[in-house]
Amino acid sequence: MKPAKPRAIPLSAIPDLGARSVEVARIWVTDRAGSTVVIDAGVLADAEMFGVLMADTIRHAAKAHAQALGIDAGEAEALIWRGVDSARPELDPDALARIANHPGGLH
Repeated sequence: MKPAKPRAIPLSAIPDLGARSVEVARIWVTDRAGSTVVIDAGVLADAEMFGVLMADTIRHAAKAHAQALGIDAGEAEALIWRGVDSARPELDPDALARIANHPGGLH
């Protein structure tokens, strides 16, 4: 099976994105170079709030991975947290290499 081509996520697919909604971050898997993350830190009240946002993002990612991969959402969330834990307190070079060398990027 050929990997899917990189694509933009259409904002039209997002329900209830109201006029007061603001973008906080964008994340890309870059070709053989790890990731690129752009964050507008001024949108949130403080750095701790960004942690709360990341935890909520992980819950959403677990649901998306469960649906895309046909696995249980709890299992997907555990795998995501395992990845987060492996990258703390410093980025794990092996984990970064897996991202950078993943054929077709992450899905």
